[in-house]
Amino acid sequence: MIGDYTLFGVNINSMRFLGFLLCLLGFVWLASPLQAQTDAKKFLKSLQKEARLYERLKNKQKQRKAKDGGFFGMGFGMIDIKKDTAQGKTQTFPVILSFKGGYQSFFSSFVGLKVFAALDLATSEVNWRFNKPRQDSFYGVASAGLEIPIEFSLTPSYQHFLGFYAGVGGGAVIYMDNGQFQLRNQQEIKTFGLIIQAGAALTLFSKHRIELGFKILPTNKTLLASDRFETSQMFNVVYLYKF
Repeated sequence: MIGDYTLFGVNINSMRFLGFLLCLLGFVWLASPLQAQTDAKKFLKSLQKEARLYERLKNKQKQRKAKDGGFFGMGFGMIDIKKDTAQGKTQTFPVILSFKGGYQSFFSSFVGLKVFAALDLATSEVNWRFNKPRQDSFYGVASAGLEIPIEFSLTPSYQHFLGFYAGVGGGAVIYMDNGQFQLRNQQEIKTFGLIIQAGAALTLFSKHRIELGFKILPTNKTLLASDRFETSQMFNVVYLYKF
C-alpha cells in the first residue's frame, strides 16, 4: 500500500488531485467556447434552412395565386367523319379550327378546377383540297363544361408545370354539306349530348399553356349508335394564354 508523502507540509496525493482539478477546469474552459461555436453554427444552419423553406412556401403560394384567372386561346385539330349519302359512303378528315376560353382556380399548386367554353369549326373553304370531289360542307361543335387539371412543378420557382387534365360537359354538333344523307334524306345532322375530353398540358411562366388532347363527341360512333353518320374522337393542339 502506497503511503501519503508530504512536501513542505503539503500532502502529495492532495497536490495530484488539485492538479487533476486544474486540468479538468482548463479543459472545460477551452471546450466551452468550441462547443458554443459549434452550437452557433448549428443554429445558424437551422435558421438558414428555415428561411429557405419559408421563401419556398411563400413563392409557392404566390405562384399558386398567379395561376388563377381567365384564359383564352386557339389551336388546330383533326377528326374522321364517315357518312352514308345518296352518292355512297364517304370518309373525310377535315382540319378543325378550335377556340377555347374560361376561368381557372387552383386549390393548390397542383390541382385546380376550370370552367370552359369551346368552339370547334371546319369548313370546306379550309379543307377543300383534302376532299375530292370537292363538297360544300360545314362542321361545328359548341361545348361547355368543367375540367380538373393536375400539374407537377418542373422547377423550384413553381412557374413551369407538366401535367394532364380531364373534363366533361355538354355540346351541340352540327354537320351540313351538299350531299343527301340516307338518314331521313336530309342535308344536315344536328345532335346534342355528352362531351368527354382529356389530354396532357405544358405550362410555362404560369401564363402560357399548351394542351394536346382529344374529345369524345356526341357523334362518336360509341355514342351515336348509327352506321350512317359517325365521327372519331377529335384530336387537337391548343395554345392558351392566362390573363
